[in-house]
Amino acid sequence: MKASGDETLEGNHDVENVRETEGLIKYDSVLPNVDRKCRSEDEINHARKLLYFSHLFDQFSEGTWQFCLVLFLAAFSNFESLVLISTYGLCSGLFVCYFGPRLGRFIDGTDRLFAARLFIGLQSSAVLLATTCCYMLLAADHMSDESQDSNNGYGVPTDAKSLFLLVGVHLLGAIAQVLDNGFTVAIERDWIVVMSQYIMFSSEEESDNLQRQKQWLSETNVVLKQIDLSCKILAPAVAGFVVSGWGGEGENHNVSDLKSAALFVGCLCAVALVVEYICSTKIFYTVNTLQIKPLPIVSEDSNDPGSNGTKCGIFALPVGLKVFMNQEVSWAGISLSFLYSNVFTFGAIMTAYLVWRGMALEQIGIWRGVSAALGLAGTVVYKFLSTQMDLVSSGMLSVTFQFCCLSLCYASLFVEDLNVSSIMLIAGVCSSRIGLWVFDISVTQLMQLNVADDVRGEVGGVQSSLNSFFFLLSFGLGILLPDPASFHVYASIGYIFVAAAAVCFAVGVYSKRDSLAKA
Repeated sequence: MKASGDETLEGNHDVENVRETEGLIKYDSVLPNVDRKCRSEDEINHARKLLYFSHLFDQFSEGTWQFCLVLFLAAFSNFESLVLISTYGLCSGLFVCYFGPRLGRFIDGTDRLFAARLFIGLQSSAVLLATTCCYMLLAADHMSDESQDSNNGYGVPTDAKSLFLLVGVHLLGAIAQVLDNGFTVAIERDWIVVMSQYIMFSSEEESDNLQRQKQWLSETNVVLKQIDLSCKILAPAVAGFVVSGWGGEGENHNVSDLKSAALFVGCLCAVALVVEYICSTKIFYTVNTLQIKPLPIVSEDSNDPGSNGTKCGIFALPVGLKVFMNQEVSWAGISLSFLYSNVFTFGAIMTAYLVWRGMALEQIGIWRGVSAALGLAGTVVYKFLSTQMDLVSSGMLSVTFQFCCLSLCYASLFVEDLNVSSIMLIAGVCSSRIGLWVFDISVTQLMQLNVADDVRGEVGGVQSSLNSFFFLLSFGLGILLPDPASFHVYASIGYIFVAAAAVCFAVGVYSKRDSLAKA
């Protein structure tokens, strides 16, 4: 059955027919005219394959764009400074922090297909415009060797046109990041939950349906995370190959000829736009329950600027936090966000520290690949644990394991023997990725199963904001303490937050495992 936009809105009046069963929503009379024969597992699994295909293009194009953007920003300063990379990271992070709850609220109150199409279209447009700005900057006269002397001490162009384009790249890139996060929240926190409920029509036994729903949701979360991690590995590799293939010859090929890579990113983004648009539409009309959108509950004091998000101005985040903290699993989300302050990750800060210690770039690259591979192994470990214990227990086990691994990393900072210290550091970082991704998937599914359907978007948006905030915390400390010799300072702060994550999860979630064991 295909529902038009008007039919979808009319379906909102039947929300009272949706009843909750052990924290899960069962649609048993909302769609009385839908033929039960169409509610087969083959149909829902076909929709899931479309979801995987769309997610693959989304993550691959996003990974390619983010990797190439770093090269573009470095090239704008003739590879003499990281200032543009730093300002872009700060700008995009602040955008996500501020707009996350607002987009989440928009998701909750908007037709699912309309919201998805809007996010896809606006994000792709922002990336295309940003790549156009990059192309114009890379093709400009100031990128030539002869004109570099006219730039400031950091090599950054200072003419009016270049500054305008640089601001455009920052703003458009940040907007694209926010919209990508919004689309991810809509799909991972709402769409796949409703899709998992769809298979409940194929069985009359409620207990069987609940178990199959949780199993389907678990399998879907694992595969989506595997796609994410695989794209984080493959997208930069493919982008690097394309850039080197178009690099040409000569001393300046890394600067001016990057404009060909900008064209490649733009074309890839356009292809991803088409794929995501088609797949989202097919999924929406295949899974009929996606067409039913319960309206968000509006409190009686809705005219109070502090009561909801409609008139809260710059105070959107605190209002969103209030909704977030009202969730039974809010401390699980807070624990996850704390982990984003950890710098034992083979990220930019730790990479700079390892180079400062004398480790070869080739070795860093190899161990970074090993770390990513073990992250993928973490998804397999989660799948095994999900058959042996409940989500709360697997979350507690994984965050404890990660803390133990990072304790080895932290201890390595105080070992004088560089070889021994390096072995401890790398072993701890690589093994900790298993615990990280098991915990990530466990928390994601806990929130999927325990957050009310009318606030899923807002809660997911606040979660993205919290993650970005704590990531910015480590990023800001890196700016304040740029000397690699100060690595132990922000490593200590990150380590404390990891310990706090374990404590928060134990007290705020694991202590309530009896009531959450149903998940």
